[in-house]
Amino acid sequence: MNSYNKIDSSIQHYANLMMGVPLVTQFKGILSNAQMNIFFQSFLFFLLFKIGMKQYSCSALYIGVDGESQQVTIISNSGSLLIKTVPNDQQMVYLPAGSMDTILYFGKEITENQEMSTLDLENPETQIKVSFLLSQKDSQELQNQLRGKQVFYRSSNPRILAQIAPGIQLIQTQDKVMIEKIATFPKTMQDSASISRLGQLKQEADILSLLKEHEHQNIIKLEEIVTDNEYVSIILENCQGGDLLKLLNKKTNKIDIPLVMVNLLQGLKHLHDLNIVHRDIKLQNILFLDTQDGNTLKIADFGLSCLKQQIPYYNPRCGTPGYTAPEVFAQQCIYDEKVDIYSAGIILYNMLTLKNPFGNSKNMQDIIKRNISGLYDENHLASVKINNPLGYDLLIKMLQKDARNRPSARECLAHPFLNQENIIIEDDENSIKNQSQKGIQTTKRVKI
Repeated sequence: MNSYNKIDSSIQHYANLMMGVPLVTQFKGILSNAQMNIFFQSFLFFLLFKIGMKQYSCSALYIGVDGESQQVTIISNSGSLLIKTVPNDQQMVYLPAGSMDTILYFGKEITENQEMSTLDLENPETQIKVSFLLSQKDSQELQNQLRGKQVFYRSSNPRILAQIAPGIQLIQTQDKVMIEKIATFPKTMQDSASISRLGQLKQEADILSLLKEHEHQNIIKLEEIVTDNEYVSIILENCQGGDLLKLLNKKTNKIDIPLVMVNLLQGLKHLHDLNIVHRDIKLQNILFLDTQDGNTLKIADFGLSCLKQQIPYYNPRCGTPGYTAPEVFAQQCIYDEKVDIYSAGIILYNMLTLKNPFGNSKNMQDIIKRNISGLYDENHLASVKINNPLGYDLLIKMLQKDARNRPSARECLAHPFLNQENIIIEDDENSIKNQSQKGIQTTKRVKI
């Protein structure tokens, strides 16, 4: 079943979400009228710079609307784009990584019998447009540097192979099959559904853009951010092996539990080392390139993810009931990356028992109440405690109600359970699919 957006759909929250995504900040002394959050811009730029992403600079020629021209320097650093005039070094354009309000058009032009490349930057809101001429080599390198970190204009539509879910489709480009997640631009400020979807997609693009230069084998890869002025899309690698929920429900597959947990925790450790909190770890968001190889595991769906410092400001009460750490429900709602450890513990419970720890009630409020209490069903763990004491020990540690007593991802990876002979879920009549109402069911992301 499809997850629903947990982002608050109010107009004010939409404005808050879009703050920190500035327009072209300066063009010949003209400042844009878009909302800006300078602290967030500076912090994100500083963070990206500190973690060591690549820089590229080249010379170009600014072409004014009246035909005037001026030499400029274009600098790509950490996925941001800075354009300065030469020789006075005046800032003309600045776009931080993950900016989604300005569209980049890469093209070609013949000038004086020489084929040059063009770069146009256009902001649909302010109608500001600037154009530059540069060499083909520099254009190609800038595209490589900025792909997946800035919004590119889509010049041609891909072939749609299948609709996976609302706003998600399988597409065929020239060289590969990929996943496209789409959000249409709202026609009016009363279009709360489009506003909510756009806000979530923007947040996912922000996080995945940050991760693009720090890729990890267990994190889904962002390929591009594209638009055609009617919608914006993020293009992701295709995990054709499906998700962990489907894998658990298949009788034909065996699951190496420690191997799955090692790859999941390695991905979480990578996120946490970068101060990123996922906030929606669940079976449906754990994907595989190959169902036969647990090392192809990918953590996906970063729509609720944020930097640790942003937790109080980006929809703090979020997640999927049945997987959410109890502290998220608390009145003060103060938490950190340990919420992901709790959710990963729920996944371990699912794999060890083929059950849901808080039951399968059709009443979502019942599941939420049990989730808040942190009192998972221990009856299903009786055989696990006897037959798999190390797995039981790790599970109990990960599901501690008090986050201070939960291990970090690094500490989990050092646990003896993940450093022993493989524990396999055998094919038998106890598969989740065959347990009907007693088995694991798909849960929806809902408002908590």
